[in-house]
Amino acid sequence: MNAPIGMGKTSLTKILTEQLGTKGFYENVDDIPMLNDFYSDGNESRSENSFRLQINFLTYRYHQLQEGIWLQQEKGMKNTIYDSSLGSDALMAYNLYKRGEFDEQAYNLYTDLSQTMLSNVSGHPFAGLPNLYIYLHGDFDLMLQHITSRGRENETTDPSLVDYYKSVWDTYESWNDSEAGTSKVVIDMNKYDFVHSLEDRKHVLKQIYDKLRAIGQLRSDEYTNLLNKLSYMTLADNGDKE
Repeated sequence: MNAPIGMGKTSLTKILTEQLGTKGFYENVDDIPMLNDFYSDGNESRSENSFRLQINFLTYRYHQLQEGIWLQQEKGMKNTIYDSSLGSDALMAYNLYKRGEFDEQAYNLYTDLSQTMLSNVSGHPFAGLPNLYIYLHGDFDLMLQHITSRGRENETTDPSLVDYYKSVWDTYESWNDSEAGTSKVVIDMNKYDFVHSLEDRKHVLKQIYDKLRAIGQLRSDEYTNLLNKLSYMTLADNGDKE
């Protein structure tokens, strides 16, 4: 999964995990307590805490990847789902660097460590990159609405965060416009509300299943079974908005 802050990654991960019968890996904010320090005092606190926070995320994602690889190798589990990734974290770090809130020496060190971690999992079933990126595209105003509606105090108390959020949105949209290194399906969040609309949810899942089948991640019988399962889906098969 890849998308700017608050666009719905966790909700869709929960839905897909249930439908595919696989393992989902989530970003639990309680596991990243320094997020509060990062947001506490605008660009000053971001500059002070950006390196520690990004290293925290880096090791957090890496441990998730290690578990996912183990599940694939030892348990034969297919299509594990991550609500974020090392690649997404790298975009966040790059945005902070562009803003001057991540000094060049620290950014270079972070990048080197991130690339080392990716190369360490290359050659495993994960291959260092996802088999499929699911990108949730939406207007900037929609991103702000989602951030406000989920109600995390550290994300909403400082009005100057709007400028930071806009830079995050720009960075992810630029990635979406240019990324060609792996398979990708783009979900138009301006058009589809897969949390509250059953028909929208079915349409979004069908797009993802079609792509998984096209890249060889679903057999024909698995694909057919998933489409049949859509017929019985209800909104109770839900996840909370990220």
